[in-house]
Amino acid sequence: MKTYDHVFLEKIRKYFSFQIKKKVCVAVSGGLDSMVLINVLLDLSNIELEAAHCNFTLRNKESNEDEVFIRKFCAKKSIICHVKKFDTLNFSKKNKFSIQMAARKLRYDWFSELLKNNLYEYIVLAHHLNDSIETFFLNILRGTGIKGLLGIPKKNEKFIRPLSDFTKEEILHYAKIKNIKWRSDSSNQETKYLRNQIRLILSQFSSFSSFFYKGFKKTIDHLHDENFLIEEKIKKVYHEITLEKKDDPFFWKVECHKIKKLKPLSFYLFKLFSQYGFDDVKSLKSLIYAQSGKQLISKKYRIIKNRNNWILISNELLSENKNKTYVIQDFKNVCLPIDIKFFFNPKKEDRKKMFLVDFEKIQFPLLLRTWKKGDFFFPFKMKGKKKLSKYYKEKKFSLLEKEQTWLLINGNGYIILIVGNRLDDRFKITEKTKKILGIKI
Repeated sequence: MKTYDHVFLEKIRKYFSFQIKKKVCVAVSGGLDSMVLINVLLDLSNIELEAAHCNFTLRNKESNEDEVFIRKFCAKKSIICHVKKFDTLNFSKKNKFSIQMAARKLRYDWFSELLKNNLYEYIVLAHHLNDSIETFFLNILRGTGIKGLLGIPKKNEKFIRPLSDFTKEEILHYAKIKNIKWRSDSSNQETKYLRNQIRLILSQFSSFSSFFYKGFKKTIDHLHDENFLIEEKIKKVYHEITLEKKDDPFFWKVECHKIKKLKPLSFYLFKLFSQYGFDDVKSLKSLIYAQSGKQLISKKYRIIKNRNNWILISNELLSENKNKTYVIQDFKNVCLPIDIKFFFNPKKEDRKKMFLVDFEKIQFPLLLRTWKKGDFFFPFKMKGKKKLSKYYKEKKFSLLEKEQTWLLINGNGYIILIVGNRLDDRFKITEKTKKILGIKI
């Protein structure tokens, strides 16, 4: 007959059965859950194990004692131990995070560094079923959709949680059987944290815990299935509304009239665009009917209304050329952000593919830049000047096209050429032209 500790170990081993001599790093706080986890992992023969401990310096002496406890344990077990101290309190104040959110960001940012620098297959975390239940109710109180009710994922990217199916009681039982030592965190008893308040309320269900946990796991399984179907539908809609999509640099063009037809509209808008930082559904709805040129800006992206379409781009892409100026001293050693070539007195058969300029009107240094407010030029074969903003509007340039279109500027400040579009009439060749400059894009 298999003993409880054998069954416990077999369940954990399933998470690593597909690996042979893979290196992982286990996050160890010193508490019950992480100490059980690291002891269990030490019993697995097919992984190479290291440890990582975060000292958030929030509990003064206790925090330092936790660190010493972990260091001693790892030294005794001959495990490489990475330790990082954080000034969590100042970080939370500076970034206007709650203490728990600050600690979470600091922890996961450091874990990501460890993954990159040490080539771990996974960071192994000690979250268990009770943690998922607390997260479930925490998200309900904050307001959430199905995704927020799925609890803490058993695996996401390079983070894996082998204790996800075990309750706190089961972990405690295993620790007692194996005589595992751990440290208690006094902050877990502080009711100023919402998660701790929820934990206290849920502890009252202990009298019928087996029934409660079984029902909860079944609910979570159903929610995962339903979320899978929703995500598949969202992927399908994503492709249906897409006119053009590029990843590097990021560019996504969608059709507004197809977005309008989505029902329920608020739900689809949130699911499609919140991943880019646009979670204000009211603003997204307004943008559908806004005039061309209007935009919404998130931390990393922006959506530009361009006639009957939305263009979603990285903020870096839009600002990449803005306020940048390239100086052209001569045509011998030209290093520019676009493929532009200059030819003196080009052959007649080649001139059809070029913009032709009277070279004697050129004054160095030339400049290459994007448009500025107040720019004007004299359109080729037209009388009089025109503001560049009006020209762009007439040609129905999107905001992105405006920011990505280069201007070749003469040494006296006159626009020679809207690159790829229109020559300034003041620089055209005439019967009196002695030397022609051909510009090929």
